[in-house]
Amino acid sequence: MTSAVEETVKALVQFESELDRAKADAAEAKRRATKDAADWAEGARATAVSRAQEIASQRVAKAKKDAEADADKIVKKGEAELRTFEGSISKHRSEAAKMVAARLLGEGA
Repeated sequence: MTSAVEETVKALVQFESELDRAKADAAEAKRRATKDAADWAEGARATAVSRAQEIASQRVAKAKKDAEADADKIVKKGEAELRTFEGSISKHRSEAAKMVAARLLGEGA
């Protein structure tokens, strides 16, 4: 009977040792899985940030191009209106000078 008890104790000790090894293996697997998941998440985050920056740069470039085109239109319109205004001033200056001269000479009502 002693040998049966010894065999049972020996089997339990061996089982406990294998159980401890299995727990350690499970803990290591969990650590690796957690690290792999963190690495994957970091890679996905970096990819997402990179793509977002790329999209933002494209939108900024388009907005800048559109703004420059609008600014060119505004400048051209302003220049055309300035020429019209200067022509009007020139025309009215001539008429005003004639009216002043006529008044000074006593002509007109």
